[in-house]
Amino acid sequence: MNLPDTVLLDIFSHIPLPERWLVASVCKQWYGVCHDPYLYRHVELDNLEYRTLIIALHKLVSVASRVKSITISGCYSRFVQDTVVPVHFSSQAHHTGPMLFSHITALQPHRRREEYMKHQFELHDEFSDVFTQLLCHNAASLKSLTVQNCTLDLEMTELFCSIACHAHALESFFYKDNHDRGIHSSGLLQAIVTACPRMRHFHGSHSGMDDAVLLTISRHWASLESLTLCSQKSRDVLGHAEIISEGRQLTGSSPTGRITGQVLWQLLTKCQKLQCLELYDLACISNRDLAAFEALRVKAMQETERKQIKEATAAATRRFSPYDIPKSIFCNKRRNTASFIPGSSIRQLTLTKYMTTPLSKPGFESLLKLFPKLNRLDYETNFYAFDNLFEGITRDMFDAECVAVRDWCGERRGQLDYTGRWNADMTAEQRLIAGMASVSEGA
Repeated sequence: MNLPDTVLLDIFSHIPLPERWLVASVCKQWYGVCHDPYLYRHVELDNLEYRTLIIALHKLVSVASRVKSITISGCYSRFVQDTVVPVHFSSQAHHTGPMLFSHITALQPHRRREEYMKHQFELHDEFSDVFTQLLCHNAASLKSLTVQNCTLDLEMTELFCSIACHAHALESFFYKDNHDRGIHSSGLLQAIVTACPRMRHFHGSHSGMDDAVLLTISRHWASLESLTLCSQKSRDVLGHAEIISEGRQLTGSSPTGRITGQVLWQLLTKCQKLQCLELYDLACISNRDLAAFEALRVKAMQETERKQIKEATAAATRRFSPYDIPKSIFCNKRRNTASFIPGSSIRQLTLTKYMTTPLSKPGFESLLKLFPKLNRLDYETNFYAFDNLFEGITRDMFDAECVAVRDWCGERRGQLDYTGRWNADMTAEQRLIAGMASVSEGA
């Protein structure tokens, strides 16, 4: 019995790629259904080896012309995972001791390219070519792109350049947990922002995120609803590192630019549809900075109230009234813009504090005043964040602060869903700072 094409489309949509194409050889009808562009509106490529992933992308270029979303998840390269290379230091030019080795992904980008060329590893170039073709063929229809949990060293590809050139209709971009620094160029991030004006969801820890990028986002992404910001190279971390290491600056594995409070406030002011924020180790989120934000918010509220009173007074004293056009989109938009208070649109907030100054109870109080409509708050830190940045901190003091914040948030249980992880595992950067501090104290 031959099933209708609509039923086969629904059945085949549950078969993962690239196994889906194997059933095309059963009969002519199945071949036609398997090559129907409608079947590839939402593409999911999960747990594929690098070579298999590229083969699947080549096939998609020939059959998929109406792609709305692409998800690449859990893909890997055995070569990238397993390859270690020798590391040479200038002081070891004539040293006859044991040779040191490092994983290839731990090297700087230019050194990694040299090693890939030396091993004749060309899959990065092949991925760049075929992915660019896929984006080019679906430039008008692609709305969502997700790349997560992959070990492919995509920093060596032209993935981000292809997005800036061909993904102008993109509304959602998730790039998470791919064992790299994300987009490390501030200029490339700005190019993506200007090339994708419809963006509503932008998530991922990109080391190139800085003030210039945030200002560009504020100008071009008026419809932004959710955003991830990560800045590990912050002012207080660098200052602390310089003190404990006698002038040697801590660079770490993700040398990101610094995000200032003034630019973050500009983002909250301009992006009036922003509802979800993920802020990972931002130096501008501290007790003092949040108190400054609170003052700016009060000033904005006073300015809005002053404008409303002025408009009401002018309307009352006006001799002649203009024609009332209640359905005017422009008037409604102008009225809504005038009454908007920065921070009032935020509903969900995720904060982590490992390398930057952690929050205490006064900071949480200012946080709720800055985001009065917040209904979900996730906070992560640990004892080492306090211990590395403050002197005389004991476990009892840390536990008491944790309980105080938990009880204070518990009083607002009906309006705020609070999740606090105050005993998260120690990070590699925290171990580095603790080690540098112990060496400095020993000296």
